[in-house]
This record gives sequence, C-alpha cells and structure tokens, in this order.
Amino acid sequence: MLVELDVFSGRANPQWGLDETASATLVQLQERLNRSAETPAVPPGLGYRGFLYAARGGPIRAYRGFLTRGTIALADPQRSVERFLLEHMPNEFGQLRARLTQEISRPGKGP
Repeated sequence: MLVELDVFSGRANPQWGLDETASATLVQLQERLNRSAETPAVPPGLGYRGFLYAARGGPIRAYRGFLTRGTIALADPQRSVERFLLEHMPNEFGQLRARLTQEISRPGKGP
C-alpha cells in the first residue's frame, strides 16, 4: 500500500510503501473506527494536511483525528491511524517525523 504525507507545497510530498503486514494492520485499525457525526477539520493550504492512502473503497485522508473518504468521516480521537503511519515512515524522513510527532500530539481536533 502506498502512503503519502501531505505536507509540502511546491515540491513532491514524501511517499513510501507499507508491506503486507503493515497494510493489514492499517486496515484493521481503520475498521475499528466508527462513523462520526462531527465535521472534520479542513486541512490548511500550507503545512501538515494529513496522510493519504488507498484502502478498500478508495482514497482516504487521515487528519487531526478523522479518516475521510469522500463524504464519509470516521472518528479516530486517539489518532491511531496517524500515529501508526508516523511510526512506519522510513528513516530517511526522520526530521519530518520529529516535527509531525509534535503536530499529531497536539490536543484537539479542530483547525
């Protein structure tokens, strides 16, 4: 499964692949989540805008405690998917990992 970190403007976003085991774990994490009645935050034009990946049913964005696919939003208040994807970033993105750890650890789901 291909994962993209949506973080840059004007240059290519980092991308990496997950092996079969990690992909299966990601799908399991996603399947544990429930639909949300809340409206997810809209990613800003600059900076961290979440992780993008394609799983069963199409492309998904994991951002600020929600997974969105089209008009469907799943609540992930523990940010389990974002944390999982952060843990599975390749070492070559170490500086980004440090910055994102702070971003993902910030309380709240709003903008």
